[in-house]
This record gives sequence, structure tokens and C-alpha cells, in this order.
Amino acid sequence: WGWDYDTRALLNKTYKTKMKDLPSDDDLQALRELSSSKTTVSIIERLRQEHDVFKGIEMPVVIDSEESLVAYVETHSHYVLKTPWSSSGRGLSFSHIIPRDTIVKHGAATIRKMGSIMAEPWYDKEQDFAMLFYVGRETVEFIGYSLFDNDDSGTYRCGKLMANERIEASLPSACAIAKKTLRKILGEMFAPLMNKTWEVGYVGIDMMTFRSAGNTELMVHPCVEMNLRCTMGVVARLYFDRNLTTEQTGEFYITPAADYATLAQLDSQLTAEHGSKYRRLTRLTTETMFMAYVIIP
Repeated sequence: WGWDYDTRALLNKTYKTKMKDLPSDDDLQALRELSSSKTTVSIIERLRQEHDVFKGIEMPVVIDSEESLVAYVETHSHYVLKTPWSSSGRGLSFSHIIPRDTIVKHGAATIRKMGSIMAEPWYDKEQDFAMLFYVGRETVEFIGYSLFDNDDSGTYRCGKLMANERIEASLPSACAIAKKTLRKILGEMFAPLMNKTWEVGYVGIDMMTFRSAGNTELMVHPCVEMNLRCTMGVVARLYFDRNLTTEQTGEFYITPAADYATLAQLDSQLTAEHGSKYRRLTRLTTETMFMAYVIIP
């Protein structure tokens, strides 16, 4: 999933990997700092400096006091607050969903606990997608795109199985512009953590296409979030690359459930509806809490 103290302990105790071959405490702290939402601020700033096409992206604001938080919410109508560390939609507060007093209360609690909170404008989103990279010992490689849909809370639900070339062709040209620069930025950012006995691994840059007020042109937000882990987007990308041809398309789903019976019913329903086009990727047991599957037309 990603590097942390639990992963290191698991590799050391269960797989007998020597501690000298695993990230040190300083390495893990550096990875934690890089995984903070604050990192997106520096990435966006760099992209704005190097490419005019991104100058219309408003810079996120890092807020470190309750007074600054109150001032922000009083002067902005549509915005999103993000905790410094979050994933799968957790840690997001949307101004059009949560009452202002509640947002301030939760935001202030986050500042007291984590030191800050990040605020950025709400965008009229058209499509979620991501650029996927692999940070190895010596180089940073672009491995492809993830095109996906989230639910209203920001949790991943469905990924499009499609060739990289087809995904890029469906997106604004600004994506191709950002790709090379992002690879360079990541190379510089992770340089202190390269040339070691272990590898940083997969890094995903979440993005979106959106439309701004009074402008019909589709725009690209080049860095909504950076994920230092093997995301579901990476899983979908690798599944396509290993199992489908460039002409094929499909959909990759992750569906959580409260109990086995719900998933078993869904499995039967999908089998009846799609037949051999449906492929379940996870075992179903009485302890199963989610199901991963693909549908290939």
C-alpha cells in the first residue's frame, strides 16, 4: 500500500527483511512530510511558473490558526478544506455540504491536532484522473494514466480500463504539457530518498478537468493531491496492461459492504447481468468487507 512504520515492521518480522535494507526513521518522516497536502502547493506553484496554461489555477492556502480559518470562510463562498493527511475522501470538508459553523469547528480541531489545514476553491469538476509514476532507485518513470470516478464524498468507486493513448487523447492538451514537468519535479523532490536499498515506489498525482465560471473551455487542475502508495488507479492500470489489448475497454470497481450476504448477492446479480463479461478479482468469505471486479464488454 505504502511505506509506514507498520509496513516496515511487517517486512522485518514476517519476511525477515533486514532493517538496514528498509527505510530509516528519518526516511519515513521525510515520506510523511512529502505525503502532506502542503506538497501540492509547491507542485502547483512550480507548474504555474513553468506553464502559462496553469496560471488560472488558484493557489491553495495553508491555514495555521483558527483566526485565519474564520477569516477565510467569511470571505469565500465555495471551497474545500483538506486535512494535511487524508486518503479516499477522508479529511475533506465541502462548504456546499457542511454548515459554516461545523466547518470552522472541525477545521479548528484539525489545526490544533495537526498544525494546519489547507483551503482551496471548489471546482465544477467534469472528470477525475491521475498521472501515475514509479520512483525507483535511480529514475522516476511515467507508467500511465488512471481515469476514474469518485462518489460524492471523494471515495474511489470505478476506474476506466483503457489504453494510455486513448485516455490522453480524451483529455485537454495541458495534460501532455504537465507530464514531463511533473516527472522532473518528482525527480528533484524524491532525490534524497533515491539510491537506497529500498524504493519509494508508486506515486500518483490526482488531477481533474473542470469548467470555470463564464468559460466553456475545459481546464485542467494539475495537482489535486499526491498519493505515495499503490492506489486503486495503479491496480486498474496494471490490470489493463497485463490482461487487455489496446483496443479493449472496461471498468474496474471497488464496492464495500457491511456483510458477506450483501456482496454474495451483488456477485450473483452481476453474474446474471453480465455473464463472462464480469470477472470477480477478490475471494468471497464470511470476513470479506469489499469486492473488486471488472466488467469487460
